Amino acid sequence: MLTGHNTKWIKLSAIAGLAGAICWAIGDILIVGFRINITDYPLIADSAAFINKELAALMVPGETWRLAAGALFGAFSLPLKLFALYCVTFLLLPAGRRYALTCAAILFAGFAWSPMAHAGFFYLGETVKTALGADAVDAARVLALAGTFERILMILYIPAVAAENAGWLLVSIAALRGRTMLPRYFGAITPLPMTMFWALVVPLLPASISTPLQGAQMNLAGIVFYTAVCVFCYRTRKFSVA
Repeated sequence: MLTGHNTKWIKLSAIAGLAGAICWAIGDILIVGFRINITDYPLIADSAAFINKELAALMVPGETWRLAAGALFGAFSLPLKLFALYCVTFLLLPAGRRYALTCAAILFAGFAWSPMAHAGFFYLGETVKTALGADAVDAARVLALAGTFERILMILYIPAVAAENAGWLLVSIAALRGRTMLPRYFGAITPLPMTMFWALVVPLLPASISTPLQGAQMNLAGIVFYTAVCVFCYRTRKFSVA
């Protein structure tokens, strides 16, 4: 049986996960919470520098302070997400220590790669905005630089998201099989299935809500999951590990 001290840290870890998800959702809203029409930016639409031209133009409406705040919210709240792994790992122990630690390691990798990818949106957005305000010769050079930033962003972003989704998939499988300390229904509300849920729901909301939330689905899912974990942990007086 765990001591009260250990139980306290598990609860604090769950709260950290919720706080981290909220911070990252705010960061998403600030840095990518825009809706644009690529035809409004012919310089970008006609450029061969970008793999994803809509992404390149997405941050153009954002003021510098807003894009910077979005990037920094993610960077400085990373310790909260990492501390949350203590709770997640402990709740997975019925699946076996190796399984729990494997999940934690995969999630740790995804979390650790995320801040630089998140900050990449700031650098991409600011560089594209600079190009739009330059003359034709300088604009081409700056757009080429922005295209490089976009490729580096995706090199970081894709593995980060893939690792997080893989980790949460393992958590979902363990929960659905009854191999965690959580009720089985938690398998349906881990961040992976909840991200899919928000991806379907957010576009159906009014534009005033869906636009800022369009890039925040994964962290909205985290808010739901960690809220449920906090409720579960605070209702559970003692945890036991077989």
